[in-house]
Amino acid sequence: MTQPKIKFDRVTKRYGPLTVLNQICLDIDPGELVTIIGPSGSGKTTVLRVLMTLESIDDGVIYIDGEPFNKMRAGGALAPASNAHIRRLRARIGMVFQNFNLFPHMSALDNCIEAPIHSLGLARGEAVNRADELLDMVGLAGLRSRYPSQLSGGQQQRVAIARALAMQPEILLFDEPTSALDPEMVGEVLQVIRDLASAHSYTMLLVTHQMGFAREVSDRVCFFDAGQFVEQGPPQELLGSPKNERARQFLSKVLEAR
Repeated sequence: MTQPKIKFDRVTKRYGPLTVLNQICLDIDPGELVTIIGPSGSGKTTVLRVLMTLESIDDGVIYIDGEPFNKMRAGGALAPASNAHIRRLRARIGMVFQNFNLFPHMSALDNCIEAPIHSLGLARGEAVNRADELLDMVGLAGLRSRYPSQLSGGQQQRVAIARALAMQPEILLFDEPTSALDPEMVGEVLQVIRDLASAHSYTMLLVTHQMGFAREVSDRVCFFDAGQFVEQGPPQELLGSPKNERARQFLSKVLEAR
């Protein structure tokens, strides 16, 4: 059997008395695109944030390629991970945020070369060549010198995708990448993600409210509610005829609102 690329093993995250992730378990295979859907405030984004180590977890273990991420093996047991261990595994992951998170004082090109130069140690020329290729791939070849304030929301999000790819990740996380966009700009960002899914071997975890897009591109859709994965399955099955009552209620309201 193929070893999961990502494995959540009874992962729990609390904020004071509030349990946001309640012993969640999820395996994601190499090259699989998994979409997480569910009501706002259910904890979907927290799944991505703990995987990116933007949030710590209170219990459980996250594995990358079978290697514990938030822990490290020591003498046959698991001990808290060192910063060096976390940095090494986190380098395999890239994340695209809702609100772009671009450096406003840097051009599109500079946003894409900053981390590869300082974190990966790439020579500037190599980083620039790589960034130019990626900006071309996301349809922004002629806009490399523009600053975020000179770009539309859709263009900024495409720069953010190119920036994530510039770090040469194996895993890509998308946190509602179209939620901050005007409706007419949503399509251009979804097309970039669609192209990535069809032409590359990234393992992808996507949080979205775009049900039609989830149906089209996902290998699997997971419904998340009240801190747990309540139901999961192929997109046609889960989105078309969910078995869980809470999932049916959610999808009925979402689809009616379209």
